[in-house]
Amino acid sequence: MIRGTLIAQIIAIIGAVFLAKIYGEVAYGFFGVFISITSITSTICSFQLDKLIVISKNLKESINWYNFLLIIIPVSSILISFLLFLISNYFFNEHISLQLIFLCSIGTLLITLNTTNENIFTFKKEFSTISSAKIAVTICNLGFQFFMYYHYALLGLIIGFLISQFILFLFYFLKNKNVVSKTNFSEIKKGIQSNPSILKFLLPSNTINSIANSLMPILILTFFGAKEAGVYFFSLKILGIPLFLISSSVGQVYFQKSSVLYNKNKEELLLLTKKIVSTNLLIMLGFLLLINTFGMYILDYLFVDKWANLKEYTLILSVLVLARTSFNPISSLIVVLNKNLESLLFNSYLFIINLIAIYVGYLNNSIIITIFILAILGGIGYIVLLAYFLNHLKYIANNNV
Repeated sequence: MIRGTLIAQIIAIIGAVFLAKIYGEVAYGFFGVFISITSITSTICSFQLDKLIVISKNLKESINWYNFLLIIIPVSSILISFLLFLISNYFFNEHISLQLIFLCSIGTLLITLNTTNENIFTFKKEFSTISSAKIAVTICNLGFQFFMYYHYALLGLIIGFLISQFILFLFYFLKNKNVVSKTNFSEIKKGIQSNPSILKFLLPSNTINSIANSLMPILILTFFGAKEAGVYFFSLKILGIPLFLISSSVGQVYFQKSSVLYNKNKEELLLLTKKIVSTNLLIMLGFLLLINTFGMYILDYLFVDKWANLKEYTLILSVLVLARTSFNPISSLIVVLNKNLESLLFNSYLFIINLIAIYVGYLNNSIIITIFILAILGGIGYIVLLAYFLNHLKYIANNNV
């Protein structure tokens, strides 16, 4: 799975630079807002019940949750789409609003269904399926986005992305068609009752987390314009590729291993967690040094005079991305340790930081101030969260709780 994800992300980073050159900042701004909206809505769409697919006690229970979500996701995505249409005019002009929200509605449905399918593969430890799919969908995505530029210069990035997600859904669904069956609703009811923190804490926590991590491109588009939103999103995309590589390659495997080790060997879980954190930070630090030195010279050469402030945005946001790397790949500990309340408090903190950053930056008419506040305060928050979880793991390992 790690090899597949690595190949996919190498292709993605080369493709992202090429697409940025031909599409420009404004198109990337709208694509960034699309990704931000769908990141938030896809988190809400499954009510976070897809996590129960992975932590189920047996295959029968896991399959039952899968089939239940195949019913609930289309219904919830329609409701979410309706709410998006109601609030969209507060953020976007009327011309772009209807098109963008319609595409976001389709994206919400496809992304949530694909995540649900990946969770059933994770439970069955079919990581090679996910790995192969990541490579294929990355290539398809770049191909369709390039082709769509000649037909939809402003929204081609979004349309190309949706086409590749639809192909991914067909592939996943055909692979999982043998587990599609009638849902046992009485077992679903029992499962929800035995895991009340999923809906009570995890759903609002992850929703706030998605808003906190994805809200900034929307706010930048609203207060500073699509061009600035595009530069911000592209900076995060370049920096976020290794973070995504680490999180996706390690995260799914760590989720499965941590849920097992928590019940069998808590001391080994602590050692595994420390090893993953230290390795991830070293890898990310090396990448950040490269991108902020040689990488910036290459991008300056390719983009010439376009993408103003890209170098400054990337340098400041590197602090936030490095801090995220310390915790994101092991974030499944929130579910394993049932620390959903703590997660809710932390994500509320991140949300407040976003609002403070955009408010101060807007008052001073400086997006640099906004990004600086977001990076420093956000980075401190992630480091504190990591320290809390490592201390808790140490406590339960020493006391065999």
